[in-house]
Amino acid sequence: MAPIKLLIDGYNVIPAIPELGRILRKDLEEGREAFLALLGEYRRASPASLDITVIFDGKRHTGRDRSGREHAGRVHGVNVRFSRNEIADDLILRMLEKKMRGATLVTSDRALGESARALGATVVRSGEFTGRLLMTMEGGEPEEEESEDRPGRVSTKKKGNPRKLPKKERGRRRSLGNL
Repeated sequence: MAPIKLLIDGYNVIPAIPELGRILRKDLEEGREAFLALLGEYRRASPASLDITVIFDGKRHTGRDRSGREHAGRVHGVNVRFSRNEIADDLILRMLEKKMRGATLVTSDRALGESARALGATVVRSGEFTGRLLMTMEGGEPEEEESEDRPGRVSTKKKGNPRKLPKKERGRRRSLGNL
C-alpha cells in the first residue's frame, strides 16, 4: 500500500498546539525542532504509512549536497523544506501541482486551502490534525467522526440524498480518518 502523502504548512500548524506555540514565540529554532520531533513520533506511532513533508517560510537551509547547492533535509523521518525567496504558500501550491498530486494538506489558511482543493488536494484544518496527532501520541484512540448523516434540508433545488454530506467533506473526513 502506498504511503499517504501529508503536506504540512509548518508555521500555520505549530500555534494550534499551545505548548509548541509558546516555545515557538520564545525561540523559532526550538519550536520547529519540537514540532518536527513530535511529527517523527507520530509518523512511527501512526497505523498508516505516512510520507510527511513540512514547509516553513524562510531561508534557513537544512544542508548542502556535494556541489554546494542547498537541499531539503530529513529530520526525525520528516521531510523539511524552507521556502527561501518566496512565501511558503507558493511553494506548497507548486509542490501540489508537481510532486505531491493528491496529497493531504494541513493548514488553516483559507486562501491556500481553496487553491489546494482546486489542484485536487484534500485539506485538513490545523486544529483537526493536531487533535488527532495529540490523541495518537497520548495513546488514545481518535474519536469517531460524527455520522455522515445530517438533518435534512428544506430545499427543492438540491438533488440526491439531503442527509448526505457533500463529496468534498466526505473526502476530507476520510483523509483525516486515514491519518
